[in-house]
Amino acid sequence: MEPELYEKRGYLTEAFRLFHLRDMDMAPVDWHYHTFHKLIFFLDGRASYDIEGQRYALEPGDIVLVGRGSIHRPDVTAGVPYERILLYLSPVFLREQSLPSCDLEACFTQARQDFRFVLRPRSRDCRVAETLAALEAAVTGQSFGAELLSRSLVVQLLILVSRGQLEHGLPYATGARYDEKTVAILQYLNSHLTERLAIDDLAARFYVSKYHMMRKFRAETGYTIHNYLVGKRLMLARELIAAGLTVTDACYRSGFQDYSTFSRAYKRQFGTTPRQTR
Repeated sequence: MEPELYEKRGYLTEAFRLFHLRDMDMAPVDWHYHTFHKLIFFLDGRASYDIEGQRYALEPGDIVLVGRGSIHRPDVTAGVPYERILLYLSPVFLREQSLPSCDLEACFTQARQDFRFVLRPRSRDCRVAETLAALEAAVTGQSFGAELLSRSLVVQLLILVSRGQLEHGLPYATGARYDEKTVAILQYLNSHLTERLAIDDLAARFYVSKYHMMRKFRAETGYTIHNYLVGKRLMLARELIAAGLTVTDACYRSGFQDYSTFSRAYKRQFGTTPRQTR
């Protein structure tokens, strides 16, 4: 039976958290999302990554940009080492460290706008790797100022990744497998999240049978179009509430038409009511 909404995995109570992991036989992971941002630095192994309907065959050195609320899952070849560094990032921490001229969430925003989620640095793009190594050393070290140094290196790392995207033409990896129609629908849904969206209208817009569209969408993402929309709108509402909007304003500005429906879905998804979140 399909779950009501996406599964939320992982948690983050601090500003950031770094993991260096190496698995030989990782259990299958279902589609899920996080309420924080995540960078994955792929080091070694044979793995693919599915994000928002697209599958990427990873190569050592790839950087996977998983913004909060993005549905994703790894697909790892059994018996082959899967080595990566994960960096969990609190959106609150990134906003606190940002300036009007420097949004530290920019790399995730750009990936969402481009609807491409894996960067493939060239061999000469070594500053990111060097900074990541320095961050790992600082996080695991006990020297004077290690915590403050770690924070500064996180900021530096995000600036370098965003510069690579926005200024230096850091290339994206090409999706190894995806259905063009489904990806186009996903892009459209994300761009019109707060508007009224009907299945019949979507099918007409993309010149496809609505039943074929719904079957294909579920096959490519693991979820129905309805549940995808509700999950995304709930994440947006959570962000708006955190930004200071009233619960009622957040409900309607995130695309819900009925407050009671919104409140029930919110509690089912996050385990707390919208007002308790506020």
